[in-house]
Amino acid sequence: MYRDRSIALLVLACIVFGKDLAAAEWTLKGSLVQQLKYDDNIVLSTRKESVAGYLLTPSLQASRKTGALDVAFAGQGDISRYDDSRWDCDNYNLGSNNDYRTKRSVFSLKGGYAVNCSYSQQIEDTGIIVPNSQSVNYQLAPSWTWQWTSRDQLALNTSYSKTSFSDSLGGVASNTNNVFSGNDTYTVNLGGKHEWSRRLSLNGNLNFSNVQFTGANTSTQNLFGFQLGANYKINHYWDASAGGGPMWVDNQQSLDGVTSGQNPSLSLGSVAHINLRYSGQLTHFSTGFSNSVAPSAIGQTLQTSSIFANSSYRLTQHLLLDLTSNYSRGESIGDQSSDNPTSQFNRSYFTVTPGIAWELAKSWRLKGSYVYRWQDYQQDNNLQNLNVGTSDSNAVMFSLGYSWDGLRASR
Repeated sequence: MYRDRSIALLVLACIVFGKDLAAAEWTLKGSLVQQLKYDDNIVLSTRKESVAGYLLTPSLQASRKTGALDVAFAGQGDISRYDDSRWDCDNYNLGSNNDYRTKRSVFSLKGGYAVNCSYSQQIEDTGIIVPNSQSVNYQLAPSWTWQWTSRDQLALNTSYSKTSFSDSLGGVASNTNNVFSGNDTYTVNLGGKHEWSRRLSLNGNLNFSNVQFTGANTSTQNLFGFQLGANYKINHYWDASAGGGPMWVDNQQSLDGVTSGQNPSLSLGSVAHINLRYSGQLTHFSTGFSNSVAPSAIGQTLQTSSIFANSSYRLTQHLLLDLTSNYSRGESIGDQSSDNPTSQFNRSYFTVTPGIAWELAKSWRLKGSYVYRWQDYQQDNNLQNLNVGTSDSNAVMFSLGYSWDGLRASR
């Protein structure tokens, strides 16, 4: 407990990184959103379970800007209460973002602390939804960007994150005490960008990550690879970006925190993205494809391929129509422990969300939306898993939000 508090204090101390005697601008703003929700299958399993609830989301942002130093702090809560108390959920997020600029360099320090039981996070990560399961995450990310020439830029990004989970009640598998596994992740990324012309820029990076999954049966994985990409501004309304490259995963199984050294494996994955965006006076549209390799909450590194399309259209000055959709396919990468109840992970997931928002006044917005989710979950083992098979859900939400312009002062 003392160690956790020390890390949290270190993260929050980022907001006072450095001092500057030059003229400064201070801002303070916030928002408050209230939402009513009904979901006919919150657990997204073949055994449907419907809930109705009330969600409250307050947030507050504070910043201080000078000619050389920017300091920003943000806090947000997400409090959910349902007619079935098992699904009650409280999320808290604190973060800071600090930049110090010199003539040719920018030094950044980001930090965050989050307590999360969000079921939307669980569905995006693995599709395994467990009530009363809470995650705690710490993150610290220093970086340095150097403007080498007027057209060339180099960047060094590093980060450390720690995620842990509380014990779930019974888990998903019938003989599993805790479904989720935490991890400690260290990442180093060296990248560069070259502006070929006013419309075209090229980029590339080398990256390395060390992921240490925590639990009784754990593994340590080293991820390393490189990516090349480009950004192109087609015209005033359209722009596109693309990139990709190989990603190798070196997996070491361990038992009770001791690396066994047996059956190490090296697997090849890939990272890629293609994005196309349109931004007009009344219409905004984006679509694309992505392929990512990242650690998950079930103690495995997953390769996830996604196709998405998002659009918004302003019907009138105060009426906005939007539509978001996404299809993803997640699979295990690297040899996984046969003792892991979620081994050989294989999942398809689709979601679509149409919504309409009415801007009642400058700071008030009323919104109604519908969410359809579909999942096909496969698992090649003998354990009984309630998520295996095809399932879907329907949810309806109505929200009222208020945005506070806040305070602004200069000295």
